[in-house]
Amino acid sequence: MTPFLEILYGLSMDTGLKLYPDQNDACKLILESGIQVQLEMDPVTDNLMLGSVIAETPPGKFRERILKHALVANNQEFPNYGCLCYIHSTNSLALYDMLPSKNVDTMFLIDFITVFADKVQTWKNALDEGKPGPNTIIGPASDNPPMFGLKS
Repeated sequence: MTPFLEILYGLSMDTGLKLYPDQNDACKLILESGIQVQLEMDPVTDNLMLGSVIAETPPGKFRERILKHALVANNQEFPNYGCLCYIHSTNSLALYDMLPSKNVDTMFLIDFITVFADKVQTWKNALDEGKPGPNTIIGPASDNPPMFGLKS
């Protein structure tokens, strides 16, 4: 049995779901909230990859603000469950992460997927409300000029 099949088998046993890889050797979980989390193996590193599309981001200033928030969030949040990224082909903001497939504990994976999906939902809610992200970015104080005279 491949490591991916072992992971899916463990998840199936602990969740009661019938999980199996599709024709692309991936498995998409659709959670009660409607969030979709795709699981698959990275063929190069043999790590388990998790991914979820948050929302389509139309071109313009709002997309720029969303991506700025995503970059800041990737740098500041701890613990960091996933990395926010932009998918150019679909103009979408997404979240992904990789976990070592060796000795992946099923209960840890279930908890990780739950927190991962919560982060997707938090970002989705913010974008639906017209915010560029769930957290506000605090810029430099107006009395302190930017370093080297750079404009923000």
